[in-house]
Amino acid sequence: MKYTLIGSLTSPFVRRIRMLMETIPYELAELNIYETDDGIKLNKVNPINQIPVLVMGEEKIWDSRQIFYYLNNKYKFQTMSLEDENTLTAIEGALNAGISLFQFKRSGISIDEPYMIVNRHKDRIDSVLDYLTPFTQTEGMKNWNFQSMTLYAFLDWGQFRGILNLDKRPVYQQFMAQHANREIVKQTSIPKV
Repeated sequence: MKYTLIGSLTSPFVRRIRMLMETIPYELAELNIYETDDGIKLNKVNPINQIPVLVMGEEKIWDSRQIFYYLNNKYKFQTMSLEDENTLTAIEGALNAGISLFQFKRSGISIDEPYMIVNRHKDRIDSVLDYLTPFTQTEGMKNWNFQSMTLYAFLDWGQFRGILNLDKRPVYQQFMAQHANREIVKQTSIPKV
């Protein structure tokens, strides 16, 4: 099966799939949906206009979690318990809140003002990070799985975009340091340009 992954080098949703596909050959079709006409190109292959998209011949999967389920079913990366699913949902909730904050910033809306919607997104991120602290200190420190990949991609992206400051969360700094030297983490690192 030939795979093409459509996405950007900065997207945490794309990065987690790239990390998951470490041992699976694929071609990356890079798009920059915020700064070029690539958003129009994306809309032609994905009506929900989001990345990543996994293309397999004529078939496409439009969502990173669905891409995970498809690949996990085929390659048997890990068994997902209800707790694993909840952990993944929590991380994705924080990630979606972070993306909203980033989009506010890109749209000229200050995320330093006490707007209700801004505060709701910030509260969601804080709540999730509080909830995930035990995971980070135990399973997340030991195991490199889809939850850990998603959390790493979120934390790294959040710092890169100025959405997260981990200075007061040393457990997350330790989590990042624990996994930073993995070859796939380095290969998928966010370009600093």
